[in-house]
Amino acid sequence: MTKNDNQKTYTEAELNRLVNAVCSWFVRRDGKYYQVEHLSTKLSRDDVAHISLARIRDECNDIETSRDLLRDGFRRAIEMKHAIPGQTIPIWNGREYCDPGTDARVVNERGAVAVNSWREPGYRLVDEVEPSWGVAEEFLETIFPREAEREMFLNWLAWCLQNESDKPNWAPFLYSARKGTGKSTLCQLVARLFGSENAVTQNNVDKLTGRFNASVLTRKLVVCEELNLRQDSPQGNALKTYLTEREIMTERKGQEAEQIRHCCCFLFTSNHLPLWIEPEDRRYYLIEIDHDGHATGPRAGEFASLVERLYAFMRDDRAIAGLHRVLMERKLDDGFSAKTLNVERDATPLMRRVQGASEQTVRTQLAERLDERGQHAVPEADVAALIRTELGQNVNSTRHMMTELGWSKFKVKWAKQDYARAIWVREGYWVENGKVRGPGGYSQPIAEHLETPFKGAEVLSFEREAIEDEVTKQVTLE
Repeated sequence: MTKNDNQKTYTEAELNRLVNAVCSWFVRRDGKYYQVEHLSTKLSRDDVAHISLARIRDECNDIETSRDLLRDGFRRAIEMKHAIPGQTIPIWNGREYCDPGTDARVVNERGAVAVNSWREPGYRLVDEVEPSWGVAEEFLETIFPREAEREMFLNWLAWCLQNESDKPNWAPFLYSARKGTGKSTLCQLVARLFGSENAVTQNNVDKLTGRFNASVLTRKLVVCEELNLRQDSPQGNALKTYLTEREIMTERKGQEAEQIRHCCCFLFTSNHLPLWIEPEDRRYYLIEIDHDGHATGPRAGEFASLVERLYAFMRDDRAIAGLHRVLMERKLDDGFSAKTLNVERDATPLMRRVQGASEQTVRTQLAERLDERGQHAVPEADVAALIRTELGQNVNSTRHMMTELGWSKFKVKWAKQDYARAIWVREGYWVENGKVRGPGGYSQPIAEHLETPFKGAEVLSFEREAIEDEVTKQVTLE
């Protein structure tokens, strides 16, 4: 189009399209601008102009960008004050969350906008694709030699893809003592299915459980590799919250912490046996990746060739689209639930091994602490406090562990109390006529025997009272 004195060098449709593009790339807040893909970096108005010029060239290259068009476009998007939807860079309210059910990059919220971190993966735009496992089937059968574990993992993955706006309450945890078993490759395949824009991979959980965690918890898939925690650590407790709660607190540098609704699904890997997981924990489905194609195994070369073919498969949008369709059409087993993990029915050999090791470790620690006390009788409230505060276990496990250690429970009165309280008595000792008795004529009044606190295990009075109330209720029910 040529330009006369009163003639523009562009059409109104071209102007609208250019402005819509620019306004979809940025949000503004407190006089600063942010790219919707990089909300942690503040930009100036000049930054917006320069970035926009480069993106217009790459993404709107069918529009002839005359000087008039760019001038009027930036003026409408940035300078003019109006409320035409999509024609002005919107005001960001500081919120970002993942909403797979919404295609828009920003979501209107009472005059301002929240940023939607979800991006539809490009492979899902491929048309007329037949469902096909491709080489992924061979790979999955290799790294999951036990069919029950493979089916459980695929049910979890299919559920997460079929219900992307929802979240599961448990996560697969892939363990192998050896390196090169394909754990990381599997994580990359899963990330490809959700879209690289919607997935984040990190070593351990430092960033996930740290203060500024918004960039992690606003993604759909969170992969944590080489996860190795201490039992009852703050990081482990934070993971419990993220796995089970839908509303969580997130924070971004330079902004106030806020509560958001999240839909993260998690995938964990480790070369360390996860003995920090509590017995009967329903948040982790442990799978041992133990095939002989690992880096030093007899089939290492064969497995390396399989992984190479899988990487070529993952680079092919049509191949990934076919696998995605298989999983979207997958019928889940009747007994499967992404919300509750049945650890009795679905426990893997690794889960039973870890549970047994964890229970043994806790029992050993409990026995050591009881021996440190040097007493033959201990109030149940003291035992419950020790189990809760120092060993990080549920108070309900008191009876189970104490019985296995050979202690017996009695209900007695002492210290002029008019009600009975529960005490645990060491194997070979008993309670009789207000005294603890034992071998060799051992005899000591209960009151003197029970008032010695645990060494180094002081319990705050209000916490002890709460535990005693809880124990008293249990005794009453018994």
